[in-house]
Amino acid sequence: MVEFFIMKRSIAILLILIVSTLTAKGSSCPSINSVEKQISGIFKKEIHVKAVYPIGIEGFCRVITAEAGNFFIDTQERYLIQGLIFKLPDRKVNEKFLKFLGRSVDFRVGKGKKYVYVIVDPDCEACRNSSKKIKEFIKHGIQLRFIVAPFSGKDAEEKAYKLVCNNGGIKMFMNGKYRGRVCSEGKLKVWSVMDRLKARGLVDTPIFILPDGQVYRGAESIDKIIKEFQNK
Repeated sequence: MVEFFIMKRSIAILLILIVSTLTAKGSSCPSINSVEKQISGIFKKEIHVKAVYPIGIEGFCRVITAEAGNFFIDTQERYLIQGLIFKLPDRKVNEKFLKFLGRSVDFRVGKGKKYVYVIVDPDCEACRNSSKKIKEFIKHGIQLRFIVAPFSGKDAEEKAYKLVCNNGGIKMFMNGKYRGRVCSEGKLKVWSVMDRLKARGLVDTPIFILPDGQVYRGAESIDKIIKEFQNK
């Protein structure tokens, strides 16, 4: 029996990964006859394909069959996938969300006219172990506007409350020593930020958001961000 991937909640991620490996220039769907041969070969019996048509995702088409349900196939006929497709969060945020970020800043580093929002978790090692990269931003005249979002758990939440309630700033964040009171205002602020970020799928810190709304994920994006500013 031939096995193939049956994806449900993560099918969109799989599609994106596969699309990145395709080299075909064309975007037209395979013919019904060709797809019938492929599917019949997999199931070891005759399968009748009723339709093959584009689905709005570059490099992939939907396949409707009479006997075996529905599938997705890439235009090079290298992958056959069954399951659901979920839209991934946009890699760019709108003006309204940018204004929300502007109201949510916890502390700033640098005095440059250029700036980037940096979303960090108090327990994010990659976030704290980036002092050299912070200096790189400052050297290029880019101000960092930090927003604390403790997605890693309850311990991180407690640290975020203390940072916000006591105006801990970059010093408290970098040394990891979170002291002081916990206030209701700080809790509400942290909860609000987390809810809005979750709604956008922005939960894997560090996250960088440029003034034009472009979103970058991970510390490895820093060089790209600096280059992006230099090109403007």
